[in-house]
Amino acid sequence: MQDKPQVCLGFDICYEWISLQFAVKEVGCLFFAKVGGGTYMQPLDSSSAVKVQVSAVENPEEASFFESYEAAHSMHDLSSLIAQKLGVKALPVRIDSQAKYGALSRGDGAIYLRFPHKGYREKIWDHATGCIVVTEAGGVVTDAAGQPLDFSKGKHLDVDTGIIVTNQKLMPLLLNAVKESLKEKAPSS
Repeated sequence: MQDKPQVCLGFDICYEWISLQFAVKEVGCLFFAKVGGGTYMQPLDSSSAVKVQVSAVENPEEASFFESYEAAHSMHDLSSLIAQKLGVKALPVRIDSQAKYGALSRGDGAIYLRFPHKGYREKIWDHATGCIVVTEAGGVVTDAAGQPLDFSKGKHLDVDTGIIVTNQKLMPLLLNAVKESLKEKAPSS
């Protein structure tokens, strides 16, 4: 019997603009992670790599969250409703690319919400590297139902509605807010 394929190694490069977004003085950085080995950030200025950890924020009111910059890539209204139900006070940080995963892995934010519009199918290459980078930094990446992402089914992810990412402490609260929000946004039958 063969085990299900899984992501074992990931690299994510974030150029200078991500550093400017979070007022970090660097020319950009490379995030890398290996199953069981943690996540490291290597600044592109040749300085030494450092091990990174996701935010330890436990109170959702103190959390900040990421979502896609382009409204076409994610339902901002749903993300806003989820943040409201959690009590998040910060405005969303809207950035595109897998840089969101890198920034989350080093604690620049506490939550990443991705809820694509109906009919869109997520591609594995948009999330595989980010998934291992965040999980090895102590975070959790699931679909909207709380199931781990399954990268074994070809080029598309079969996710339940969307993808949510946060730390271990916030995940139960986030899952509850997602469930309530999806129920509230569902069309009446």
